[in-house]
This record gives sequence, structure tokens and C-alpha cells, in this order.
Amino acid sequence: MGSLQSATAERRIPAPLRRVLVWERVKRRTEALPFIAPAWVLVTAIGFIPLVYAVWLSLTNQSVYSPDHAYVGLRNYFDAVFDRSFLSAGLVTALFVVVGVTLQFVIAYLLATFLHMQLRGFKIMRTILLTPLMVTPVIVGLMFRFMFTSHVGIAYYAEKAIGLNPPWFTDAIWAKVFVVMLDTWLTTPFMMLMLLAGMSSMPTEPIEAASLDGANWWQRTRYIIMPALLPVVTVALLVRIVDTARIFDQVYSSTRGGPGTSTLTVAILGYNQTFQYFQFGQGAAIAIALTVLMSPVYFFYIRLTRV
Repeated sequence: MGSLQSATAERRIPAPLRRVLVWERVKRRTEALPFIAPAWVLVTAIGFIPLVYAVWLSLTNQSVYSPDHAYVGLRNYFDAVFDRSFLSAGLVTALFVVVGVTLQFVIAYLLATFLHMQLRGFKIMRTILLTPLMVTPVIVGLMFRFMFTSHVGIAYYAEKAIGLNPPWFTDAIWAKVFVVMLDTWLTTPFMMLMLLAGMSSMPTEPIEAASLDGANWWQRTRYIIMPALLPVVTVALLVRIVDTARIFDQVYSSTRGGPGTSTLTVAILGYNQTFQYFQFGQGAAIAIALTVLMSPVYFFYIRLTRV
């Protein structure tokens, strides 16, 4: 409606003045081009060009054994994506996304609520809780692997002291628990920081009024805090879903997808096809398939954060 009214108003302007306005609009956009061109060049170089190359690679039979780049159509997708191994890796990845992100959100919300009270020493506690953000995922994976290794790691001896001995690296279920625990320790501070920022920008009057009316913690959380934090929570969850769906570093450096294929994610499957079996076309097909599967989340995030 607004665009129709503006178009009607523009038609009422005399032709010479309309040409001047059009020229001024073009001039402003042209003057802004040198400032936005580097960003577009960077996005094209590191985003669009590799994506186009990956799509082209997924349609060829390029490998160490077939370096001729012959076009094979969708054969790589039928061989690598429509396969039991991809389905298994997808289910493992979905498990990490659902269980891991849910656990991270619950812990992050409780920690953010605690820090938002600003009790004595909360700044020191906040600094300590944000420490995992400063460590790279590969180092975290190696660190947890060493800590839980039998007869070597400190976590092994702590478990032994209380009578526990979980088979972290030999049992499929315990290996999944290990990966979820590792990823939760690494990424919960990010979600906690976003929730804490959202809580800091909330008005305190509705919460104080609800407390005076006798609302308990759960009622204040459900009817006041969570609705106010919904935009922040949605963005945080979308970012973590996308990040967990492509989880690779910490899993590969700790369990390498084992035991067997119990912690093999889609990203590790694509890595193995590309750099272990040297099937570059099938590895690219797996990467493109993961991108397509996650594209609804990407578009929803872009639409949600559009200014």
C-alpha cells in the first residue's frame, strides 16, 4: 500500500524534477559503491565461489583414481547421500542437535539467571564461565580425550575414586554422552552470554510487579521473562542448531567418529570420503546435501535478523 502511494505521488512530480530525483538517487548509490564493494568481493570470494565449485565438483567423478573430471550427473548423490551410512550419520547429527542444544539452553538459562542477580563476585564468576569460548574446539577435543583416557587422565581417576568406570571410548551410548558433554562445556557460554545480554535489556518493573502479586520463579519465567526473551532465544537456538549440525572439530579430535560409527557425524562422513577415500565428488555431494538440509534454518535466521 505504501509503495503504491509513493509511486502515485512520484508520478505527480513534473518530469524535469523527476529526472533530477532519479539522477540524485543513482548518484548516491554510485557514491556508496566503493564502500560496499570490498564486502561484496569478500563474500563472493569466500562464500559464493567455493559453493559453486563444490556444486560442480559434486557432479563429477573426480578422485585420485579418476582425475579426468567427467560429468556424472547425480550419481554421487545416489552413491553417497542416498546411502545407509549417510542416514546413520544424519541420525547421529540430529541426536547431537536435539539433545545437545536442549541441554545447553537449559544450563545456559540457569547460569544467565544466576549471573543476572549480580551477587557478590558475579564478575569473577562470569569471567570463569566464559573461559571455554577462548579455547579452540580441536584443543577441547584433545583435552577431554586425554582427561578421560584410562590410567592417564585426571577424570578417570576422579571417576575411579567414587566407584565409576564408564566405557567412554568403547561403548556406543557412552561415546555419544561424551560428545554431548564435551560440546555442552564448549558452547554453553555462548548461549549464556546471549541470554544474559537479553536479560540485561529487559525492564524490571513487570518482574517486580509479578513478584509482589505472588508469582513464583516458574510463573515469572514462563509468562514474563521467556516471552520477552523470545527473539534472543530464537536467534541463539538457530545459531547453535546450525553450528551443531556441522559439528566436526571436537568430535574428530576426540573420538574420530568411533567406536565404529556411533559418533560419526555428516561432517566427518564428508571429510572421510574426501580426504580418506579421496572421493572428491562424493565428499562434495555430502557437503551440498548438508547445506540443502540446513537451508530452511539459514533462511529463517536471515529473515528473523533482517533489519
